[in-house]
This record gives sequence, C-alpha cells and structure tokens, in this order.
Amino acid sequence: MKIQSVRIRNFRSLKDVTIPFDSVTTFIGPNGAGKSTVLRALEWFFNGKPGSLTEKDCSFGATDKDIEVQVKFADLTDKDRDALGKYAPDGVATFTAWRRRLPDGSDVLSANAKGFPDFNAIKSASGATAKKDLYADLRRSRSDLNLPAASTGAAVEQAMTTWESSHTDQLVDAPESLQTNFFGFNSGGKMSGLFDFVLVTADLRASEESIDGKSSIIGRILERSIDRAAADEEIAKIVEDSRAKQQKVYEEKFKAQLDAMTTQLNEVVSSYSPGRAVTVFPAEVELKAPRTTFEVAVLDGTNETDVARQGHGFQRTLLISALQLLAQSGAASAEGVICLAIEEPELFQHPIQAQTFAKVLRSLADDAGKRIQVTYATHSPYFVEARHFDQVRRLTRSSDETPVVAVLRASIAEVKTKVDGTVDADQVGRQLDGIVTDRLSVALFAARALLVEGETEAAVFYGIGDRDAVGRLESQGLSIVPAGGKGGIPLAHAILTCLGIPTYVLFDGDGGFEARATAAGRNQTDINGQRTNFSTENRRLLKYLGETEVDFPSDQVGDRVATLSDQLESYLKANWPEWDRSYAAIETAAGIQLPKNQYAYRTATLEAEGAVPGMLKEILTKAGGAQT
Repeated sequence: MKIQSVRIRNFRSLKDVTIPFDSVTTFIGPNGAGKSTVLRALEWFFNGKPGSLTEKDCSFGATDKDIEVQVKFADLTDKDRDALGKYAPDGVATFTAWRRRLPDGSDVLSANAKGFPDFNAIKSASGATAKKDLYADLRRSRSDLNLPAASTGAAVEQAMTTWESSHTDQLVDAPESLQTNFFGFNSGGKMSGLFDFVLVTADLRASEESIDGKSSIIGRILERSIDRAAADEEIAKIVEDSRAKQQKVYEEKFKAQLDAMTTQLNEVVSSYSPGRAVTVFPAEVELKAPRTTFEVAVLDGTNETDVARQGHGFQRTLLISALQLLAQSGAASAEGVICLAIEEPELFQHPIQAQTFAKVLRSLADDAGKRIQVTYATHSPYFVEARHFDQVRRLTRSSDETPVVAVLRASIAEVKTKVDGTVDADQVGRQLDGIVTDRLSVALFAARALLVEGETEAAVFYGIGDRDAVGRLESQGLSIVPAGGKGGIPLAHAILTCLGIPTYVLFDGDGGFEARATAAGRNQTDINGQRTNFSTENRRLLKYLGETEVDFPSDQVGDRVATLSDQLESYLKANWPEWDRSYAAIETAAGIQLPKNQYAYRTATLEAEGAVPGMLKEILTKAGGAQT
C-alpha cells in the first residue's frame, strides 16, 4: 500500500489542507509556509506517542477543536487485505485511517471499515453488560437477521463479525475505533510490515541514527538485512551452559558451609517453633543472553573515529547512504512499503552528491518492485524535477491576521487543458525536457515570474534590476525565465500559473523581420513564408494569453502581457542608444563579436549611460505585481 492522499486539520499552521501524494512528492514554498509541518503531522500519525501533542500544536489557539490527520492508502496488495481484514474487504480499492487529538488531550484512532449500521450502537457501547443488553434488544426487534444467542461480550463481538462476513451486501462505510497499537510497527500492530514511515528531520544527528536501536535508521537496516536468529540461538546455548556450570560451582563450594549453617540455625529455630525447620541453598543463577548489537565507526585512512567526531557534511552523507541502503535492501527483503520523508535533503550536501541522491531515490521510487515512496520538504532545485512538475506541491501562506496555508499543484491533465489549442497534447511530453526541465527548476521556487523568450532578454532585465541595487529582483522573489523561444512560453506559463506563481509575459512581435530578410537577400517567397509563420505564432500566443489577436503587435504594456513590436535589440537601439554603444565597446574590448552573449548583454545594461527606457521599467513593475 502507498499513501494516496492526506488531510490535515488544526495542526500548527495547517488549518485544513488536503494533499494528494505520488511516488515522489516534493513540497516547496517560502519559509514558514508549512512544508515541514506536513511531514511532522505524518510522523505523529504513524509514530507519535499518545499525549505527544499539546494545546500549543492547535492552529492559532483553536484548542476547542480536534487535531486530525487522515491518511488514505491505495495500491492494496493481497497481504495488505489479509492483515487489514474488514478494513479492506474485496471490492474496496482504498483504506482510510484517522488519528485525532481531542480537546481533552486524549488520542483516538479510527479507520474506515465496512459495517452493518444496526451494530454501531453495540460496537460503541462501553462494557460487556451494555453490549449484551443492546444485542439482545436487536435480536428481539430484528428477528429477520437470525442472530445467534450470545452470553458474553466477546461472544457478541464474534457473532456480529460472523454475521457481517456472511452479509457483505448489507454493509456500509463506517469509521470504527482502532486499538492503540494499530500503527505499532515494533509492537505487532496490524500495519506492522505493511507500511513503515521514516522521517529524517533537518536536525537529525547521524551519531544517534548510527546506534543499533529499534527506531534508528541503522537499526532498521540491520533488522531487515541481518538474520540474528542463528547467532542468538548459539549464544543462548553458551549462556545456558555457563549458567549450569556456575550453578554447579556454587553447589560444590558452598554445600558443606551451608549445611553446617543450616544445622546450627535449625537448632535455634526448633527451640522456638518445634516441628519446623529451614534450609539454606544457592539461589538459581539467572543469566540472560544479551541481544546482539552492532556499532558503526568511521575509518579515516587508518584512523578509526566515532561518527560524532566527523564533520556535518560526512555525517549527512552517512545518513543519506543509510537511507539509500534502507530503501534498496530493506524494501527488497520485506513485502511492505517504506516511505522516506526527508526534511531539507540538500542540507550539508555537495551539489553533485545532492543530485546523485535525488536521482537514486527517484529511480527507487519509480521501481514498483522496490516498494518505496519518497517525500521531501526542500529549498533546492536539485530535488525539484521540473519534468515531474505534477508531483510538486507548492505551499503558500496568506498574510491575513489568521494566515491560511494553500497547497497548489499542476496536474498534467490540467496543464494540457490549459494549453489546448496552442500546444498539441503529444507535444507537451516532447517539450518537457527542453523547456521545462532546463528552465523551470529555479522558477518553481519564485514568488513571481517574468517569462521571456530567451537568455539575452533575461540578461537585460536582470541588468536593469542591478542598476538600482545588485540582486534587487532576486531579493524580491522575481525569477526571469527564458522559455527557449516564443513557442515555449505557453507550456511554461501554464505550469507556473497552475502552481499559483504569478507570471508576467513579454515577447517579441518580430515586426521588423521583412527589412532584415530583404537586407539579407532573401527572396519574396521566403519572406512571405516567414510572414505567415510569425503572424500565426503571434496570434496563437495572444489567443492563449487572452489578448486581442493581431498579426504583429505593437509596443505595449498590459496587466499580464507586454509585447515589443520587433525584437529587443531593435527596441534598445531605437530607445536607448547608449546601450548599443556600451555593447559595441564590450565587443571592441574583447576583440571579437559577441552576438546574443548573456554576459555582454547584462554588462552593457549595467554600464550604459542614459536612462533606462520607461517601457522596460514598467514591464518590471508589472512583473513584480503579476497576476495569474
């Protein structure tokens, strides 16, 4: 089984959110939006001890309401159904369970089971007597059910279970309370071996996780990978042999001394209590075979050191390596699913290591035979695969007095619908790698985006921002995204806006193409073909953006879209001649021509004298407050 969706209510910053899960689910968003809170809510659901939450965990002081985490599981196997029994009968595709913290501080577990409605009052009754009385009343009032007699509380429970098993057509969904060890992986609960949730927090210490314990990562690996039974049996024999030998030594060495003391003691006892006697003998030796444990040490060259004495980078590497091993060998040795939940997986990692870790976990999660589910809360583009944008969950937090967290996603179907009529459905897949993967990984983290055609447009606008203050646009959360051409704008725009990222668009109208084509010696047939291509592309893009369709738009700045009548270079030459002279000076200094060079464009923008054209500054202003 795997998590299909999660609903969290009244838990810290999350008042009420519902989140669909995938094989890899990546949470992104600004600090304080609730990414880590989702993972910690799941940790409480699966592994939290009763009473571990307090009133301080309620959302914004809502202490009179339940804290609730609901998890729906899908992909149930035959083993899952056998273990869950009535909670996952044949014909039911999912299994849902709830955990609640009530206002009085108590914990309640429940699951969605199939049940007969008339049995609800009996099942919820407290005490065997109440159950028996209610059951007897039901037998009298519903003779058509042919319920058997039951004289004990246990017999009543068995009778109802047997009846429900034989009348599945009359059962309905009915949330039912669960025993407290339902999720007790180490205590033999029903979920034991079916689903194991492992949370790696940002502050997790590798030294603690490398101790051979039931809850540590190393301990879980050893439990799944190492068979201790054979060794434990041999050790138990050695301990028993040692115990017997020790007992024999005691009896041989102390027998004479204890017999003498017993005779002397009884002479005194008999004078006070005739007919009674005592005996003194060696107590039975109690020796218990110790549990086999293992230790982890680090070999730095030939020097052996403790894990805690290593740097943060190596400690995190050890944790990641252990997680990978747990996923690879752990899942392969059991039929259950392991869900790895990792907070800031990029922490202390060299970029290459971070990329490797992301790729490995992706491959494990995509391999159905490994039974791995992965979820991250991250700020790193290395763990955000733009090609899998549909598995990204972007959390935002409103600025209201009582902030509301929203969870946004962009499904593939939704994106295809949004670009329908502009980008063919079969082209969406082909564009993902070239446009999305290479260009949106950073933009997905932005507060807002300015979508332009190419790298040189991005360089110019970043340069304009840096003229005021270096990094001004970046500090405001604006990402300028080159779409790789006019044709790449719709798909990138659809993904960004579906994820709730306000996105402003600028594109070239290419109205000066004919003069350039004529100067280059093109024939009229080619020029006519170019005109058709440019006008068709302009109209298609304007239609997608909801703007008035024209063959060649003019210079204009709207609320969501800006257009240049021709290309950015021709606009700069006509409206900011100092920029053109600055660029020419850079080429002269370099001794070579630098056509479409990003560095040269940005440098020319920074160094050019004169005022930045008002239209370009207005575009940045609009982009800073872009609407979706």
